[in-house]
Amino acid sequence: MNSAPLFFGKASHGFVIVILLGSLLLVQCNQSSNNDSNLNGKAADQTQSQRFWSSASNTLQKITLSDLAVVRNVKWLQPLNSLNEKIELSETQPKGGKSYSLYLDDSDLNFVDVIYMTNKNNQINKIVFDVYLEDKLNTIKLLTEFEQYFSVKHGKKTTQGQVSIWESKNKSRIQLEDVSTSKDPGIKLIYELID
Repeated sequence: MNSAPLFFGKASHGFVIVILLGSLLLVQCNQSSNNDSNLNGKAADQTQSQRFWSSASNTLQKITLSDLAVVRNVKWLQPLNSLNEKIELSETQPKGGKSYSLYLDDSDLNFVDVIYMTNKNNQINKIVFDVYLEDKLNTIKLLTEFEQYFSVKHGKKTTQGQVSIWESKNKSRIQLEDVSTSKDPGIKLIYELID
């Protein structure tokens, strides 16, 4: 008679331990699953424009350089002397800034003038891209691709005449315009810090 309760007691202790371990594992799995869901949700928010950029044309990628920071890995109010451009300096330089030439291919017909403008403290507050392409059709394709990219990254655009404008959360205003003439197809793209 004494052995039955003892046996039953040992069995119930084992059963309780199994229940506790199972509950602990279940709680761990739920926490891990919730953390994964939160990370995946944040990653999806952060990478929608990165995914677009990764699948974009070689031309858009060469011009913007990455989807990080403002553009070309530059942050607003970064000192001009800390700029780490790997393209050649332009022959003429603006007052209060620095200008570079980015060649999109081996010809001299497809290139971009990249001009970094600064405030009175010599900090970058505006970046101008003058894009020159040999072919009008390629200009239209690139313009459309930029519009799609900015809409994914910054939301809905507004327009002022022929200029498309996006304003982003990081105090950036982006202006995009087809400035083609009958002889010279081109795009003007301006990133500007909003005060």
